[in-house]
Amino acid sequence: MFIQLCEYGCGQEAKHQFKNGKWCCKNNTSSCPNMKKINSDKNMGKYISFDTKKKLSEANTGKKFSKDHIKKLSISHKGKKLSNEHKRKISISNKGKVFSDKHRFKIRIKSLDSISDKKRKSPLFSKIEEMRYNPDKPGEKEIQVHCKNHKCPNSKEQGGWFTPTKTQLYERNRGIEILQNDGCYFYCSDKCKNDCPLYALRSDPYKSIEKPYTSEEYQTFREFVLKRDDYKCQYCGKKADYVHHERPQKLEPFFTLDPDLAWSVCKKCHYKYGHKDECSTGKLANIICNKGELPL
Repeated sequence: MFIQLCEYGCGQEAKHQFKNGKWCCKNNTSSCPNMKKINSDKNMGKYISFDTKKKLSEANTGKKFSKDHIKKLSISHKGKKLSNEHKRKISISNKGKVFSDKHRFKIRIKSLDSISDKKRKSPLFSKIEEMRYNPDKPGEKEIQVHCKNHKCPNSKEQGGWFTPTKTQLYERNRGIEILQNDGCYFYCSDKCKNDCPLYALRSDPYKSIEKPYTSEEYQTFREFVLKRDDYKCQYCGKKADYVHHERPQKLEPFFTLDPDLAWSVCKKCHYKYGHKDECSTGKLANIICNKGELPL
């Protein structure tokens, strides 16, 4: 079987024949790997004058690329990392430019984290806080959450939503993922915040209780449990960095340093199995005792 090879030197199978009768592996000679190399070597070290750049820019101004071409450009640039020098040049070239409202909107949307991004980056935050996009602004990726005050129309209990500020999102995420203190709840107004019983309690209703052990004693206990379990998660076998307590520390602090009631876990399993909803600070603080049920 005869196979027509590219006549521009790359040795690949030819797919297109031009008007001059020559065959090429691509529909444009400049796309042929061999021609690319030849042109690259030819232009290496060449300096393009400012006037030439200006002419090229003016010639391309107003040109509309096809959807197929835009897609190819997007694929070719995907994963590219720009050097600091390149970024600096882009910054200088954009200085003083006045972008249209449409272009500014596109830039803003691109810089925003989507809900799927937040789920990937902040798994615990996403597990605790329910999120959705604002249905009144489709395509804007405006994240909405529930107000913590259970009496507020924007609360989860009332089936409501509101749009938090960037600072609120950052601080709530920081409180859960980094500080791990379940603080900085979402409130839609200062009134809701001041009226909410959980705000008065801050993040932990048990914080003011004096612990029956010192920080040094807890660290000794933690190190003992991790060493005993060979620094392996007792659920999945991965490297362990946390110690899980069988009995919640908030409810039974006197069992906190009992190694028989603790085991080593990794971060993922710690949140998956250790932070149960019924033992969370919010759940404990939200318990409302009925007078008729109180012991005499």
